[in-house]
Amino acid sequence: MEDPTSRDFELDELALITAHTGSEWDSTRTAMETHVLPRLAAANVRFLQVARSQRHATIDGGGIVVLDDSRHPTSLYIEGAYTLWDELTEAGTVAQASGARLCSVHSKGAALDPVIARITRGQPYRHVIGFEANELGRAAKDALHNTDLRTGEYPLIEWGWDRATANAYTESIIGTTIGRSACTFCPFTFANRSSRAAALERFRVEPHVGASALLMERIAIALNPAQGIVAGKRLTDLVREHGQLDTVLDALDADLRQREHALYEVRRILRPRKTDPTKLGNAARSVRIRGRGSRGAMEGLLRRLADDGVRKGLIEAETGDDGILRVYQHRRGPVFPTVERFFVVAPALAHEKEHERFDQWWADARPGGRRAVAA
Repeated sequence: MEDPTSRDFELDELALITAHTGSEWDSTRTAMETHVLPRLAAANVRFLQVARSQRHATIDGGGIVVLDDSRHPTSLYIEGAYTLWDELTEAGTVAQASGARLCSVHSKGAALDPVIARITRGQPYRHVIGFEANELGRAAKDALHNTDLRTGEYPLIEWGWDRATANAYTESIIGTTIGRSACTFCPFTFANRSSRAAALERFRVEPHVGASALLMERIAIALNPAQGIVAGKRLTDLVREHGQLDTVLDALDADLRQREHALYEVRRILRPRKTDPTKLGNAARSVRIRGRGSRGAMEGLLRRLADDGVRKGLIEAETGDDGILRVYQHRRGPVFPTVERFFVVAPALAHEKEHERFDQWWADARPGGRRAVAA
């Protein structure tokens, strides 16, 4: 908009599209509504804001909602509809820094593609994405999705602009910087010291946002102690170590006190790799809810279960270094396949989930089932 020589098209040919995950920083909305949306409106640029309205969107656009489609936008609808936070807490997990980036596939790609197909109407189009100069790998991966109709373009890479250059240019135009746009619990946000420090400072300014991220992590950790937002490490520990984020921890405690909790039964099967039976290949998990109520009531129920089971020698009770009490009926063993089963109390946000064949797998993996392979 500022430099017509940077493009070979008219602005009325441009459609900006963003897919909201529902987990954006409040400061991003403030900056966008103050400095960017008025400029879009003045230039008459079409801006579409879309989101999922359910867990699984369809290729023809089912489960996708258009929150706004305007050439004079005034609001940024960061709340979305069905949020990534909803998806992850229902699954009792956190976003992963490795693998196929399914959070982006579900919350962004699945929401964007049907809308792009609708507005391009089967005609060739150029899909411009703001990968910066240090993101050549992401651009190369995106280019694999090119077709006879779709051509990916990456102008920041062509110009040699990295994030610092782009931020400096933005500041030169609007007079201020805009913080990194990302989910408030994105593991990549905590991947290095500088971005981690920036995120924790944003938690200080927006303590309710930090508390929401910690709530997601607490549920995931309760169901799987190996979980953690920061590459398998706990964001909660980073917040506590920071020393100046008591408002975040206080907000989390206040939320936990008033929120309904559940007594979860968790069963997990760990199976060996086909190519190396001494290595973990994959895991299957069953999550069942055995009671609902206040936090105090559910923790009391779990303690009574622990006291009775330990007295009878049927179970073991353990409070982990995360401060969460788990009551184990089966501990995972040193050989694969192996199983574990425990009971734990957590906020009642994770949904029950179990594969239809899980009980058969469980029977096969337990001692007395199929022959275990020594690890």
